Amino acid sequence: MKNFTSLDPAAKFGWHVAKLSQIDRMKRSIGLIFFVTGLLASPAFAQEEKKEEESGSLGDLLNKVKDIKVPESVTNLPSQLTDLKESYLETAKTVEELKVEVTKLREEVDALKAENKTLREKGGVTSSSKPQNLDDLLKPIDISTSDLVAAYAEDRGSADKNYGDRYLRVIGPIASMEPGVQSMHIYLRAEGSDQKVKCTLKRDAHLHVEVLAAQGRMISRNDRRTLLTVGQPVAILGTCKGTGLNVEMTNCKIEGLEEKRVEKPASNKN
Repeated sequence: MKNFTSLDPAAKFGWHVAKLSQIDRMKRSIGLIFFVTGLLASPAFAQEEKKEEESGSLGDLLNKVKDIKVPESVTNLPSQLTDLKESYLETAKTVEELKVEVTKLREEVDALKAENKTLREKGGVTSSSKPQNLDDLLKPIDISTSDLVAAYAEDRGSADKNYGDRYLRVIGPIASMEPGVQSMHIYLRAEGSDQKVKCTLKRDAHLHVEVLAAQGRMISRNDRRTLLTVGQPVAILGTCKGTGLNVEMTNCKIEGLEEKRVEKPASNKN
């Protein structure tokens, strides 16, 4: 390096400028160092650093939550709730429809009660073709098994109107008999038809009998004598209940036949 005193004025001036610039940079650096040191030592910086640490911890926690495997049952919970809601709405709709149906049924019941009251006041019938007094109601309608079966075969609706729930006296030959515990059945034959009139008789103290179906006989349980046989014509009283496989008659009684139970006298033991 050349001696400073040997430099020309221009060089000396440049040297002084360089030194001043260097000193200025040093001052700035020292000031920046003091500023940073003061900033790091300030409470605000400590709070911000703490927040960053907490933020980092919260981020780690969120990452861990994301890594947790949720059970399928919980994952499907929203769709299950939706299905449950739809099911509830359908049930509520059905309940409302049922309420409407119940209201209609109540109205129909009230109407039937009113009609029943009117029927009782008129003797139990509404059609002018049916009897209007008690004596006519208790008097049976005489009809043969052939005519009754033919009436239902021709026009069931008309036959129900004329004979349904009516008290009949049906006359015809016995086709068969069936025994029973509480009741028994007698089938009456109709000419020209495979359909029969089925008459149901209840066992009671006035009908102490036994049916021997294989022999085609009805016998007394008192003395075993024959009361009825297959092929024998009989007149049976009862209520007509319409037709199915056969024309049905219920609450029947055999006209002219009553077989009461005879109590045997107790034997005296000496």
